[in-house]
Amino acid sequence: MAESRTLGDQYPMTNDLCVLYHHPELNENAQRYAPWCQLVSAPAAPTVSQPALFFDHRGMWLCMPGYSTAFQPSDADIQRRVRSRAPTELVRACGMNLDGKRVLDACAGFGGDGLLLAQMGAHVRLIERHRLVWIMLEERARHLSNAETLCVDASQLLRDGGEQEDPWDVILLDPMFPPTNKRALPNRGLQHLRELTESSQTDHDDILPLLARSKQHCRGRIVLKRRLKDSLLERPDFQIKAKSVRFDVYKGLA
Repeated sequence: MAESRTLGDQYPMTNDLCVLYHHPELNENAQRYAPWCQLVSAPAAPTVSQPALFFDHRGMWLCMPGYSTAFQPSDADIQRRVRSRAPTELVRACGMNLDGKRVLDACAGFGGDGLLLAQMGAHVRLIERHRLVWIMLEERARHLSNAETLCVDASQLLRDGGEQEDPWDVILLDPMFPPTNKRALPNRGLQHLRELTESSQTDHDDILPLLARSKQHCRGRIVLKRRLKDSLLERPDFQIKAKSVRFDVYKGLA
């Protein structure tokens, strides 16, 4: 994204000020996040007792308690899916021809799905309500001219600001899946998202109002990502199934 774009919260968030460690050579670059972070110069990612960020020449990293190495989402999977000859189930669910379409990724997390859609030609707004995760997302998305990020609760955005927006062509809903009794852990990125957002995860009762608001502000498709065996929240217009997840697709009413 161009450096001149305005960063900030659409609505006040309750997350505390986080610590952003940064390489000494990148002090000027780190200043763009100064309104939301305590900036600390450090030559390498530190061991931390609280979640924090580290910024170096390779980008933004997440430092988590109990881990000796910092974490950074990989763009390799996005590039692999972009180059795939067969469209992914996500792209099929969103409507295949995404060039120029307006897409709202309402539960973006680290942005893997939304950034894929941007690289497929869509104009994507990625919403993430946890500020530390949003900063990771913003740094990852800022080089794409057709992607923007906001630190805001999606339900509040659709409720308070939806009337000011043209209807979306696609709204993607990918709330955090509830934990299961399986012993196998999700990948490290999903583990960290769960650890960071466990006090504010969207539950079944929250998803239904979000789905209803999404229908009111979308003229195309609302795509709800669910585990393959999860129960239906509402009967979809159709489904597209992958190996372990499915996409319940609803028609917008706008």
